[in-house]
Amino acid sequence: MNSKVSFLTALAGSCSGISVFYRLRFQSRVRTVFHLILMGMFCSLLMTWGEVHRKRGVFQAGMKIFESVFGNRILSDARGLVPEKSPGVERSLKLPNEGVLWYIPSGKLSGTSEELEKFSYLILWAPGGLATAVRTDAGRWTTHTMLPGDDRVKLSASVVMTTSQLLKLNLVSKEKWDFDDLESLSVKNLAGTFQGVWTISLFVQNLCLALLLPVLYTAIFVGMFRLTSHGRYPVHLSLSEFWKIGVYAGFPAMLVATAFPALDLPLFSFSTVYMAGLLIYWLYITAVIERESAEQESGENEQ
Repeated sequence: MNSKVSFLTALAGSCSGISVFYRLRFQSRVRTVFHLILMGMFCSLLMTWGEVHRKRGVFQAGMKIFESVFGNRILSDARGLVPEKSPGVERSLKLPNEGVLWYIPSGKLSGTSEELEKFSYLILWAPGGLATAVRTDAGRWTTHTMLPGDDRVKLSASVVMTTSQLLKLNLVSKEKWDFDDLESLSVKNLAGTFQGVWTISLFVQNLCLALLLPVLYTAIFVGMFRLTSHGRYPVHLSLSEFWKIGVYAGFPAMLVATAFPALDLPLFSFSTVYMAGLLIYWLYITAVIERESAEQESGENEQ
């Protein structure tokens, strides 16, 4: 027996009662997976929208602080990429989570080991190159560099450095940045580009979470019941039907769980709320269908 239930009908029905599950149990596996992808995308959009909305003020404030320190534009001249304000003066700007943006016009840090190890990560900006360094342990950093090349930007592989080695890093290149004769870059436009890239990466991260957790949890629970019940549960539902009910039973739980990262609610995470809601609702629906199927089978045998 095969049943076709639309995504909106499945979503609305799963949130309003269990009657729709009598049809959803016979939904094809391909259609079930397709609906799960749609649900994951919908929840990911909600989570991403909420998180971006909360961070919008942070981005605006960060852009204003950057402009106050470095100016409204980044200039492209013979030296490379330099700030509009005081391009020959080394200075730094503190970033969230114990980070720092450090402008080094000479291409080499002039700080001390004690200064660097106060930070958890560094973004180094020199006219001839860029570098990032993340502190992984006391006195050790994982670094990446980005330098202009002949036809494309040269990105280095991950390199582990000590603090003393990081102080000797020289961000100088014989090549020049090629921006097609563009003389300056607007900080506002760069901030918008960065925010767009961050938004896309956040959506992908949320999408992975919203898709992997349902697949992982439903697979674990189906496998657990198969191994521990020795065929005694479920009796009237096949494992395929049991799994499909579980996928759709997770839809209301996904909506509730989405509110936690989207609204930055305390106490619980997306995964915790989803797992608890899925398991409770799934077992309740299965118990009802199993009981009614047993009663129907008993009635037919009496006849």
